[in-house]
Amino acid sequence: MSPSAPLLAGAQADRPTPAALTAVPSPATALTELERVLDVFRTVNRTAKDVVSDSRLQQLEWVATELALALPLGLTETAGDSLAELLAPAAVDAYLLLGRGGHLRSMPTVSTDPTSVAASERIRIYCLEALARQAKLPFETPAVPPSTPRPTVSPQFAEMITKYLEAEAGKWPSDRRPDAIVRGLAMWSVMRDTLPRLGELESMRLSDLVLTDDTRTLRIIRQPQGGLRGRMPEPETVHLSEDTATHLAEWLKLRKVLIPRLGGGVPTHLWLSVYPNPDSGVPIHRRGISRWYKKIADAIQVQQDAQDVPEHELAPTRWETMRRTLLAQRQAARERA
Repeated sequence: MSPSAPLLAGAQADRPTPAALTAVPSPATALTELERVLDVFRTVNRTAKDVVSDSRLQQLEWVATELALALPLGLTETAGDSLAELLAPAAVDAYLLLGRGGHLRSMPTVSTDPTSVAASERIRIYCLEALARQAKLPFETPAVPPSTPRPTVSPQFAEMITKYLEAEAGKWPSDRRPDAIVRGLAMWSVMRDTLPRLGELESMRLSDLVLTDDTRTLRIIRQPQGGLRGRMPEPETVHLSEDTATHLAEWLKLRKVLIPRLGGGVPTHLWLSVYPNPDSGVPIHRRGISRWYKKIADAIQVQQDAQDVPEHELAPTRWETMRRTLLAQRQAARERA
């Protein structure tokens, strides 16, 4: 052996172990079991979005990420041993306390107050319930923060949108109106009659609509709100106004024209994309519906700006705000009747 051999051996022994050879600690058993439960929700989401919507799945995964962040902070001594221990009352209380204080944020916030809002805590609790129910584990539901009414606006904005769409349609002969106007009149009429959430509007099928001389109805699948509490989406049949039926009849004529443009199968959705969208003829998604509504509201706001309307009196650019307004108006009318 050369004199340098022992020095070389010593030098090699002093070198740090390469990262590739470093043992990676296994995730806690609780997180492994949590991931298995999430996979079930992901599978259902791919095949039945009316049962587990994209937004609900996103919330479930958000809570799972927070739990993974909270576990090393020391929820309880046994919280990592199993999903049952992670969802035990003491661990849940510690998790909610960390979340409420804003200690589980994975992204920076520009707010000077890092604490979490009550709505976020309600979502956390609803998702914890759903995870426990899917895993068939006992769960003691913590006190849910009360829900405060969300702001509404003046119902007059709905009439402004109707008048705007009718004015745009009036610029064209009835048989030459652009596709977007024909669909817009029909979609807005249905929105006013049925007050759907965007996901409910997106999921409407042609088979849900009945238009005859004697019957004008649309079946809408109301999606459960406030967490996955074991409720299934409930169908509801809504009677449509005569004006809505007229606009829908025009849309159905146009819809038949759009279908041959597709190279694949025939869509069953009631609402399709229209020109100038490059995907004209394919089902429109909630994001596209939201953009369409915002475009209309923005155009009305431009008109309001020209009239020096105060900012707090501008037309709402979110359909959900308008939907809640019309729903509150309808409920108040029923109570007076």
